[in-house]
This record gives sequence, structure tokens and C-alpha cells, in this order.
Amino acid sequence: MTASGRRITDEQLEQARGADLLSFLQQYQPGELKRIGQSWTLRSHDSMRISADGRWNWFSQGVGGGDAISYLEKVHGMTFQEAVRMLAGNAYHTHPGTAPAAREPPPRTPFELPQKNRDSRRVFAYLCARGIDPGIISHCMKHRLIYEDAAHHNAVFVGHDEAGTARYAMLRSTASNSGFKIEQAGSDKSCGFCMKGSGQTLYVCEAAIDALSVATLRKLGGRDWRKDSYLSLGGVTASKEILPPALERQLKNFPFKRIVLALDNDDKGRQASQNIFRLLRERHPEIELKVCVPQEKDFNDQLRVKRQQKGQAPPSRETREIALAN
Repeated sequence: MTASGRRITDEQLEQARGADLLSFLQQYQPGELKRIGQSWTLRSHDSMRISADGRWNWFSQGVGGGDAISYLEKVHGMTFQEAVRMLAGNAYHTHPGTAPAAREPPPRTPFELPQKNRDSRRVFAYLCARGIDPGIISHCMKHRLIYEDAAHHNAVFVGHDEAGTARYAMLRSTASNSGFKIEQAGSDKSCGFCMKGSGQTLYVCEAAIDALSVATLRKLGGRDWRKDSYLSLGGVTASKEILPPALERQLKNFPFKRIVLALDNDDKGRQASQNIFRLLRERHPEIELKVCVPQEKDFNDQLRVKRQQKGQAPPSRETREIALAN
């Protein structure tokens, strides 16, 4: 029987599961790794993010995992057996050259919010143009969840920890036809943008604008949007093993009784919904779960289509000024 045909042993499996992904990449692809803040990326795949504990997410492909085995399977197309043999076999441990150097976790970049502009009028107008209700925008600005940065007039969506301290920020351009968006350096992804309500239902969305759109749709439908909470995950992956950090943190700190997954209507969003639904059902059977899929690509598109169908123009400047002042 060939080496590839032999069954993997329990010892090989244990070694492979304990293999450090960054050490493996430092040995086999040292020129590929590039440090970004508190994580790493690959020069050939700049949408890849690898954390110091071995978790990885390949955002452009919608895949991710928590160990080196899943990385070799999903990124390099290996079978499970091939990945285990690669990580546990002689080729890894006796590769020419010195053994992987001891690696300290990359230093965490200190988090600082971008400097605020003297007002947030451009951000207010931008979000109104996206169909978001002016009262909801005003509410978020009063509660330090949204503001306009001074340097580039970006919309800044802020996430806080349990003590109310800002720990996360997503910046999004307000310029026409610009797709620029980036997380502020040092952001803690477990502290995602979240509008907290008085009730025990949590809507889980991909982006802050999706969360704002879901709240607006509920308000347009005559619902009390303030009762519910709306969480942005800051993007999703198709990980089958790990709950998104922002959702996991919310569940540790608040006893939600109902969760509605309101992710995008595309392959990545649907796969993420399936994975998150399964993980929640396994780990939190006490929580009522629901999946809400937008008719359009995402809930902001659905909101804008609904406003067009009803002939609702974006709020006038006078309306925006009144809402902004309140």
C-alpha cells in the first residue's frame, strides 16, 4: 500500500491538530506573510487574514477556519488525509533549514477613533440617501455610534465594549461611487457596531448599513424598532467551526431569547447563515432562531427598492436639518 493510501494514525492527527499555522507558513512560504496590525495577510491573497491563534479568514472567497488543517483543505485543495500527513509528516518537521523560530504574537495596534469633524452633515445626508430613516440616524449619532471623521469626511460606525468604551470602528466613504471601507487599526472585531434595544431580540447583519436598513424597514412597517437590537458582524466568512466574534461576545453578555439572522442574499451570506444557525442551535438551544433573507442582494437594496415603489424621495435638507438638530 502506498504512503497516500495508509490510514492516518491517532498520533498523526494529534500532531496535525496541534500544528501552528503561522509557523507552518513561515517555514514553507516565508515571503508570503505580511503583518497587518494584529494579524497577518498573504502577499498573493490580500483579503486573507490570519490571527496569532491560528484562526484564518479568506474574505474574498468566503471561507475560513480555526486551524492549519482547514487552511490546507480550503486554500490548497488538499484532502483531510493529505493535510494531516503534511502537518504531521517528516516533510514538515525535517524541512531543510532551522526549525521555525519562536514567535511572539504580533503587537496589538493601539486603538484610537479617527478625529471627529465639527459636524456630521455629510454622513447624515449620505445615510439619508441610502434610505435610512433620519430619526434612526439621529439616535445613533446621539449615542456615539455614528459620526463623521475630520480628515476625509468618512462615515465612522463605532462599536463599544460592555463598559461603553469604543473598541471598534468601520470607516466608509460618503463620496459618490466610492466603495472605500476599512476597519480602523487596532479594532476589536468582537465589539462590533450594535444598536441596543430594550427587548430580547437580536438582528444579526453583515454591515452597519444593513443593520440600519433593517431597523428602518421595521419602522416603516409600523414596528417599534427601539425594542430590538441590531448587530453588525463587520463581514462574514463561511467558517463551520467558529461563531463570528461580535455575535459570540453579545451572547456572553446578554441573554437574548430570539435571534434573527439577516445576512446578504448571496452565496457567502447564505452559507454563513446556515453555519451560524447550526452552531447556535448546537450551543444555545434555548434561543429561538429565525433566518430572514432579503428579496434583493442585501437589506439596504431592499429598503431602497421599497422606497422607490412607494414613491418616497430621500428626506429633504430641511427634514435632515431638523433631525440632526434633535
